Amino acid sequence: MIYMEKSKSFFNRFYPNYVFESVEKIPYEVLEKEKIKLIIFDMDNTLVDNKYTYTEELKEWMQHIKDKGVKLYILSNSPMEKKVKRISNELGIKYIYNAKKPFLKGFKAVVENSKVKKKNVMMIGDQLFTDVWGGNRFGIKTILVRPIATKEAIITKIKRPFEKIVLKKYYKKRGEID
Repeated sequence: MIYMEKSKSFFNRFYPNYVFESVEKIPYEVLEKEKIKLIIFDMDNTLVDNKYTYTEELKEWMQHIKDKGVKLYILSNSPMEKKVKRISNELGIKYIYNAKKPFLKGFKAVVENSKVKKKNVMMIGDQLFTDVWGGNRFGIKTILVRPIATKEAIITKIKRPFEKIVLKKYYKKRGEID
């Protein structure tokens, strides 16, 4: 009994508040309901594919969200500042690169720079063990989106089977699978 409780608690740290197919599919009403004033985005496989391209639909979605007064920020684990800077400039949002998520330093820097209370911040990303866990550890709301590309870095490929285990438990808890 005690072991089960600990196990349940362990997995909860990786559970997102919401899951959507892609960033563009997130309805503004969800952000409005949660009183979100700042969205922190992972970049690779969340906003851009492995060729660092994004859709026009994403750009339009981001503009719509910015027009509603929500601040947007990229928090990327990529050590390649040039690429992160290029994407952030094209999308017209600020960035921090080499963030080392799930560690909290990058999250703290974004919130301090943006001057938004944590209760009004949301993290959106494609990985449970960096984006969602980091956001949860920092105490903000989280959204998991499906990865854009199938070709991924080796470390991400290694983590994906473990993510599937956690996601199966997440969906079962929500009553979405048997």
